Amino acid sequence: MYLTSLRPITRLDASPLAGQVALHRLHPAPSESEVFGVALLRAGHISAPSLLGALRNPQVHLVDHLIASGVMDEGAAYSALATHWAVGLADFTRHPVDTALLSQLDAATCLAGHWVPWRRIGASTVIVCAYPEDFTALRPMLSQIFGTVVLALAPRRLIEAQIMARAGAALARRAETLLPDRDSCRNFSPRRTYGPLCALAAIIGAGVLAAPLTAAFALLCFALALAYSQTVLKLVALLAGLRRAPAPPARPEPARPTLHIVPTDADLPFISILVPLFRESRIVARLIRRLERLDYPSAALEVIFLTEDNDTATASALASITLPAWMRVLPVPTGTIRTKPRALNYGLDHCKGQIIGVYDAEDAPDLGQLRAVAQGFAKAGPRLACLQGRLDYYNPTHNWLSRCFTIEYAAWWRVILPGFARMGFAIPLGGTTLFFRSQILRDLGGWDAHNVTEDADLGLRLVRRGYQTQLLDSTTYEEANSRAIPWVKQRSRWIKGYIMTYASHMRRPAALLRDLGAWRFFGMQMMFAGTVMHALLAPALALLWLAAFGAVSLSGFTGAQGLFQIATIGFAAEVLVLAANYLGLRRAGHRLSPLWLPTMMAYNLLASLAAYKAVYEVLTKPFYWDKTAHGLFDD
Repeated sequence: MYLTSLRPITRLDASPLAGQVALHRLHPAPSESEVFGVALLRAGHISAPSLLGALRNPQVHLVDHLIASGVMDEGAAYSALATHWAVGLADFTRHPVDTALLSQLDAATCLAGHWVPWRRIGASTVIVCAYPEDFTALRPMLSQIFGTVVLALAPRRLIEAQIMARAGAALARRAETLLPDRDSCRNFSPRRTYGPLCALAAIIGAGVLAAPLTAAFALLCFALALAYSQTVLKLVALLAGLRRAPAPPARPEPARPTLHIVPTDADLPFISILVPLFRESRIVARLIRRLERLDYPSAALEVIFLTEDNDTATASALASITLPAWMRVLPVPTGTIRTKPRALNYGLDHCKGQIIGVYDAEDAPDLGQLRAVAQGFAKAGPRLACLQGRLDYYNPTHNWLSRCFTIEYAAWWRVILPGFARMGFAIPLGGTTLFFRSQILRDLGGWDAHNVTEDADLGLRLVRRGYQTQLLDSTTYEEANSRAIPWVKQRSRWIKGYIMTYASHMRRPAALLRDLGAWRFFGMQMMFAGTVMHALLAPALALLWLAAFGAVSLSGFTGAQGLFQIATIGFAAEVLVLAANYLGLRRAGHRLSPLWLPTMMAYNLLASLAAYKAVYEVLTKPFYWDKTAHGLFDD
């Protein structure tokens, strides 16, 4: 039976249990969820401890909590909910959603609200909701579109499946253009750069032909100046990172104690975790086991695995595993590009959490990480938009490359990046262990689907809008890329993304300067343009080593004294880098021998190869995502 109006909620203030619930929730009358819970209790469907446990967190729908915690299965829970509200359950098998009705609305709005217009019955349009209490707020808007509307119920996952079957392709296209043109790099045209690059190449070529040694020395001087400026910046970051962090202001104790059944779980925010997967069949089983171990109430958590719809191997691997109720798979339809940020944008409409997190396929996060996230947002003000966790590697001793990668990450995440944060620079985000306030993320337009380092771009956009990013004192362990060619491919994608991000934000340098301020604008130049140029020019610094061993003579340009001074400064810079790397290792707790630290000079030359590959791809295929394989050295 479908009703044109909701029946009144019966007050149960005289019930002893209702009194306990009212005291627990600190309001004088039971909520709709509490009334439904008491009805389930009286019908013998649940026990009193189960009900009180489900009502501890008012941010989670009661029916979702009962299903996620295994107290009731989905069918029984929704059958009871429909009986309680005196409405029917939608049978999508017999009557799928009417595409004509859905086309009159924004499918993304329906997804976000967990409802859909289903079918016409006589003069009425049936609206299927996952949560019947939402129907009251929706009814005025829907009545203007459809006339008389009535309510039916269905689980959220079935509503989503119906919407995706009829509007999935349109939503996939929307994911590619979710970010406005002015903020996206999707309009970047390599052809526009050909003229200026050819002119620059002609000037450099003419100089090399006219005076090759002078040109080489000029290039060396530029490389040295860039290297020294980067070194000074790292020195300042190192010194800033050594300072003790200021103690957070003490929060006053409440005048009266608040009654909660389990204080640690009360009022925890609902967290949605997006996990993009592509060709990850070998690692999904381990990933699921790791996520299952997270210390967070399953009723306040959802994990959405985003798979490409043509990736049958990953889909088969997931289908062979019985997922808990709070995990689900969401296939992403094929589009004009295939990138991680596009998949994230597609999954964004399916998230119902107040906090949205991102993990990668090979991640092994700290077990208490999500509680740390909830606590971090609870303590901060509303301008805190993002918490970025540390990244580290769980296979540091596999070979020389994994050791160097571990050393690099230890210095970056434990020394340099905290120093940059203390200096007030915009923090370039990592691609995983990111947590956002969902409304802020949506207001910003999500991710740039065409940027292959969507994380760095999003970090800049957050700062430009006046939001804050903080580092989270929690670590996620990943798999270090331990093969040279895949490492170069991965690093070239990162450098290409830095180039695209820099070019995108520097389209309007005056606006960027106004948004960031002079100090952060300088930091952005050093972190993006400086990093890329340093990688490109690092081979020029090899001239110093050749000169030190007598293979090349530079004394004719600098004199012996000048060459000695340059070599001394270069040696001091290397010592500083070694110190930062060593400190990072100690802070990370790795037991790698310090004897590996000097070999980082050879490791850095690989970054130069990656930089030249990145420049080539910027000019030929700027939106191509060079996939990194995982699960090869994951024990």
